[in-house]
Amino acid sequence: MSRIIVVTDSAHPQLDGVPVLMNEEVRPEHLQDGHSAEQLIERVAWAICDAADAEQRAVTYRGARRVRRHK
Repeated sequence: MSRIIVVTDSAHPQLDGVPVLMNEEVRPEHLQDGHSAEQLIERVAWAICDAADAEQRAVTYRGARRVRRHK
């Protein structure tokens, strides 16, 4: 079977222990009619948007952290 897995871009290529936003088995039946295909694409789109949001939060968090310097 085929599988669609969506993770944040920063997770690639080390996938151990990273949050998985979508992990779905996909079969040819999922693409045999328009309604099923649209539902699959909708789920993929949600996962991609969630991944983009997670990436943005990570960038914002890294930018907001301040390093305390010792004199």
